[in-house]
Formats: sequence, structure tokens, C-alpha cells
Amino acid sequence: MKSFLLAIPKGVPTIIMLAVILFFTFHPNPLGIKSLRIFPYAEQVGHFVLYFFAALVFILDYAKSRLPHHSKLNKEIAIATVTAVLSFIMELGLMIATNGYNYDISNVFAASLGALLAFLFYHYWLYHPLRHYLYHSVQHHWRYQHKRKKKKYRRFKL
Repeated sequence: MKSFLLAIPKGVPTIIMLAVILFFTFHPNPLGIKSLRIFPYAEQVGHFVLYFFAALVFILDYAKSRLPHHSKLNKEIAIATVTAVLSFIMELGLMIATNGYNYDISNVFAASLGALLAFLFYHYWLYHPLRHYLYHSVQHHWRYQHKRKKKKYRRFKL
């Protein structure tokens, strides 16, 4: 059974997630709510959730491109870090693009925490089940069938 995740070309989820981040960052009222202060720290929770899913999508896109090999831990950490830095850049861009926006470091902290927890969630909980699911769906794919030569053990007589 072929996985539906393999049908998605490499890089497309990353581009879609970047478009979602840009939309939610620069749209004045993305959800159509009159006041974003639904509950205390609602904006920080929104940043946490958005960048949690962004980091998770970026890491999963990278891990899918590495199949059938394992993804590298240092690159997963780098992707989560780049996602956290992206939140800082988006806050600065929002401050420059709009005159009435006040920079809030707690938004960047919440987004960085979301990216860190996405990395931990992926690496400690999602890594092996997802790899097992994807690897077994590609192991019969023509691109991954390698003809391996069997080692011949020869006994030499002296």
C-alpha cells in the first residue's frame, strides 16, 4: 500500500506552511475576530501553535526526503532553530510594515518554545512510527530497490 505522504512532492509542504505563516502574520484580522484577546495570552498561544506545526511540517518534509535513510539529528535541530528565528524575523517585519504594532518578546518566546517542542515531539514520539509507516510503503518502490550483492564466504585451503 502506497503512502499518501509520498505522493506530495518535496518542498511543497514547506512552501504551503510559509504561506500560512505569512498570511497569519501580515493579515490584520486573519480569523475575523473583533478582538484577539479571547483569553489572557491568546496571542502567545496562537504563536505557539502556529510555529509548533510549522516546525513539525518542516522537519517531516526533511525526514521524508531522506527516505529510506535516517534523518540527521543535527539537521532536525537546525530546522527547529530556523523556525524559531523565522518567528523573530516575522515579528521584526510586522513591526516595520505596520506603524501601530508594538514588538512583544513573549510572542517570539512562545513561537520558539513551540518550535522546540515540535522537535522533541517528532524526535521522541513520532520518529519511529512515522519512519516505520513510510519506509514500509516505499521499500517496494522501484526507486528504492537496490540490487545488493550477497557476500560470499570462501574458505581458503592452505
